[in-house]
Amino acid sequence: MPVFRCRGVDPEGNTVRMDLTADSEGAAVADLRSRDITVVSVAESVGGFQLGVSLDRFLPVRRKDVILFFRMLSALIASDITISEAVMVLEEQTDKRKMKSVLNSMRRRIESGDPLSEAMGAYPRVFPSMVVSMVQAGELGGILDVVLKRVSDYLEKRAAIRTKTLISMMYPAIVLIVAIVVVIFLVVFVIPKFAILLRGRKLPANTQFLLNTADYLKANGLEIALGFACILGLIALLLSTPQVRLLVDRYRMKIPVIGPVFRYSAIVQFARTFGALLESHIPLVEALRATSATIGNIAVNQLLDNMVERVLAGEPLSAALERETPFTSMVRAMVKVGEHSGLMDEAMQTVAELHERVLEDKIARMSAMVEPVLIVVLGGIVGFVAWGLIAGMLAMYTAVK
Repeated sequence: MPVFRCRGVDPEGNTVRMDLTADSEGAAVADLRSRDITVVSVAESVGGFQLGVSLDRFLPVRRKDVILFFRMLSALIASDITISEAVMVLEEQTDKRKMKSVLNSMRRRIESGDPLSEAMGAYPRVFPSMVVSMVQAGELGGILDVVLKRVSDYLEKRAAIRTKTLISMMYPAIVLIVAIVVVIFLVVFVIPKFAILLRGRKLPANTQFLLNTADYLKANGLEIALGFACILGLIALLLSTPQVRLLVDRYRMKIPVIGPVFRYSAIVQFARTFGALLESHIPLVEALRATSATIGNIAVNQLLDNMVERVLAGEPLSAALERETPFTSMVRAMVKVGEHSGLMDEAMQTVAELHERVLEDKIARMSAMVEPVLIVVLGGIVGFVAWGLIAGMLAMYTAVK
């Protein structure tokens, strides 16, 4: 039977530390509660050392675990279970140590009188600020279960868009890596084998170019690798500066073929987040600010901040949007419709759905155009090497005859 190292607080307020033998962590917690001890932490120990403590501090909570938490919490609260009891149920059933630790801390905060939104706000890396704002609005409006379901829907759709975008970029990256590996393999292993046979003879220009290139790369491989690493480090350093990052984020949306993917991805994320916040009765200005904080493109962040200033100065949102080029004419038209109808949240959800379809089309088109180009480049490199080696062998055969 496993041993658990426990820490808690007794009714007099004194800290209690003890080792308990129990069937499971939940049984150890129940044992402590039966002794009127408020549980602070429970961890399985073997040989006097706690398991999982060192790693759990650094492992992030996965997004799908957060989505599942919100969906189940919504169902439990809709069943008239108190928030603290619902969090305790989810804490006991999760098998993720990091998530269990977060829920344990949240439950203790809720039991001490903190609202759910404030308990979530203590973990900004797990619960984004805009999600906390939505939960807070749900608490104030008395529709917490509804808002929690909206949060889970929003996070699921956002994760789906992010996955599609990453997958669209993954194939070109894999092909590029394969091309680099193939070139290194040919230079290090294949060409030197033929070089022994071909040296000392008059060779075709392409064959001689291959041999010279292989000799240069082998002789200066370390310097080339160090130079490449320095260039990557310099690029990373430049991208860490706000000015360079702003220029990159601004102009990458204008790159042919790839740029529209970045642009429509930003539009979908803006519309989806802004609509979800408005649907949860967050004021428009606060919703704009929270939306800006969730978008990773600095150029779009800057535009949204400018829109907030114009709205605060008295301009309608549609007028502020007229000057912002990343947004399509459909976005501006739907914002005007939302202002006149008073249903801005529904208008933004419509914008998100329509632009999400366009984004999927842009991703498919980008893949259809980029994949053949990369395959041709990779085939061209391998073909040039094969052509050079075969030409050298034929030249040697002709010289022997």
